[in-house]
Amino acid sequence: MTKRLAKKEKRIHDLIARVTDQRNRTIVGIGVLSGAVMMCLVGVVLFAGWKLWPLFPVETPKESAELVQPVITETSLLKIGFVNDWEYGTRKRLGHKLTNQAPMELGQAVEYLNTVFQPDIVVGGGDYVESSGVKPERAKEQLLLVDKIFQRLTAPRLYALGNHDMRVLTKAEVREILGIEENHAIRDIGDWRIVVLDTNFNKTDGSDRNAKAYATGFVSEGELSWLSEALRTERPVIVFSHHSPVVSPNVNGIFSVSIENAASVREVLEAAGNVAAVVSGHSPYGYYEERNGIHYFVVDTMVNESALGTFATIEMRYAWETGDADILFKRVDGGQRLFETVDWKRDGRYVEHDRLPEPIREDTLPVPGVEED
Repeated sequence: MTKRLAKKEKRIHDLIARVTDQRNRTIVGIGVLSGAVMMCLVGVVLFAGWKLWPLFPVETPKESAELVQPVITETSLLKIGFVNDWEYGTRKRLGHKLTNQAPMELGQAVEYLNTVFQPDIVVGGGDYVESSGVKPERAKEQLLLVDKIFQRLTAPRLYALGNHDMRVLTKAEVREILGIEENHAIRDIGDWRIVVLDTNFNKTDGSDRNAKAYATGFVSEGELSWLSEALRTERPVIVFSHHSPVVSPNVNGIFSVSIENAASVREVLEAAGNVAAVVSGHSPYGYYEERNGIHYFVVDTMVNESALGTFATIEMRYAWETGDADILFKRVDGGQRLFETVDWKRDGRYVEHDRLPEPIREDTLPVPGVEED
C-alpha cells in the first residue's frame, strides 16, 4: 500500500514538473515573438520615416533683414567715473580747501571706483594741483604724485585741464606729466561718444593760457570749431570740461560765470542736437540745470571742506529706436549727496522736471576773480 502511494505521488510530481516546464517554454516563446514583432514595427516606422521625410521638409525660420534695437538693455549701459578738482597742495588749509587731504581722498575715490562702481572709463576733471604760490618744480612734483594715485584705476582714463594746473606750469608741461598728447579728447565707447573740452584760452587772442593766475574759463574760436566737428556723430554725446557752460555757485555761494563766452559754447552744443549732458567741476559746490534739452552737472571740489571727498558716478543707457536715454548721476561721499535721474531725447526733445529752477541770466552775474577761486 505504501509503495503504491509513493508511485502515485511520484507520477503527480512528474506531471506537475512537465506542465510547469511547458508553461515556461510557452511564456519564453511568447516573449521572443513579442520582441520580434516590436522590432519589426520599429523597423517599419523608421523605414517609412526615411522614405517620407523628403515629402515633409522642416521649415527653418529666416533671420530678420533688419536688427530691432531694444528700448533699454543691459548691453547699452555705459558707466563713467568723474573725479575733479583734487587741488593737491601741502598746506592744511587754503580758504575753504583742505589741499593736503587730496592724496587720501583721491585714493579712496580710486578704490571705490575699482572695487564697487567698476566704470568703463574715468575722466579727470582738471585742477589736479592747487599750485598757488609754489615754484614750477614743486608743482610738477605734486602733479606727478597725485597722478600716480589716479593711475591705480583699472579703467582707462581721460583728462580735462583746469585753471589751477596752469597757474605756474604750461599746458605742454602738464600734458607731459599726465602722459596725454592733446588738450582735448574724443572717445567712442559702446553706444556713446565722450568729448573732453579744453576751456583754458586767453580771451584776447585765443592762445593757450600758460603759467598765469586766472579763475574763469574761455573757449577759443579754434576750440569751438574743434568741438563742432567732435559732435558730428550719430551717437549720443556726453561732454566733460573743467569750467561749466552754465553758471554755478562760487566759494561764497553766489552764482557766477564759469566760462566767459559760455553762450557761444552752448550754441555749439545745442546746434548738434545729440548732446545729452555736460559734466564739469571748478565750482566748490555741486549744481544741476537743464537748459534747452541738455543736462548740465557741476561736481564739488574734492578738497572743499564742506563736501570733502566728493566725486561722481554716471550710468547711461541709450535706446537707438526711440532716441531715449536714462542718465543716473550720483555725487558720491562728501557732505552733500545728490542723486539725479534724468530722461533725455535727442534733437531737443526732453522730459521736463518741475522742480528745476529757471536758467539764470549770465549778464546779471559777476565774473569771479582769482581770489574767489
